Amino acid sequence: MDHHDDGQRVLKHPLCSRLFHWGLILGFLPAALTGFVIWYKPGSEDFVNLAMKIHIAGAAVLTVSCVLYALLCLDRIAGFIRRNFSWDDRDVGWLLVGGGYPQKMLLGKKILVPPMGKVNSGQKIFGLCLLFLGPVLIVTGWILYAFIPLAPKELIRITNTVHLVLGLYMGLFLFVHMFLGVYNWGEFKAMFGDGTQPLAEAADHNPLWVDKDIEPVAGRGTEKNSYVQRA
Repeated sequence: MDHHDDGQRVLKHPLCSRLFHWGLILGFLPAALTGFVIWYKPGSEDFVNLAMKIHIAGAAVLTVSCVLYALLCLDRIAGFIRRNFSWDDRDVGWLLVGGGYPQKMLLGKKILVPPMGKVNSGQKIFGLCLLFLGPVLIVTGWILYAFIPLAPKELIRITNTVHLVLGLYMGLFLFVHMFLGVYNWGEFKAMFGDGTQPLAEAADHNPLWVDKDIEPVAGRGTEKNSYVQRA
């Protein structure tokens, strides 16, 4: 496959995945930021109360986004699970060099890193966190919102601790994920734009995916979305 034709683009993120990421941005991001405010209480009581209202609104957006994605995009979830549970020696090598990011950011050097599929090893770790810890974070949050007057105090204490620890951990992970997403500007534009990426750029970041998992769109020649992932 020719990876050097600048006119070729590949559909990397379909509409349902892009909408879900918008839901994460509009839900998880404000919930995470206000969560830090609620924990540290840096301002007045009115300020913290406002943060709590924004926190609940963000949690509602996040919950609805996750439920709709689970109900309407089962094929994407199946692919997500398959990719994030697929590990081999390339992933170990990628993690050992941090994907080459420390060398690029701190030393200005580009080193060889093991080739990756559609997601790299760091994204797999974040994906597994979302898969296993995200539902716990959401459920514990709604327990704290709705059942404090009814549930035993010890249950609320444990629930609050779990929610706090997971919120801090996933919030910090989210900010790293967002920073690297913006750093890889082409990937950011693909996720929050029309979903497409130049084929050469995709081949540089995700060579195994380009070589094994995409195919030309029949009858569309060199139109914008000339390659898509195989069904």
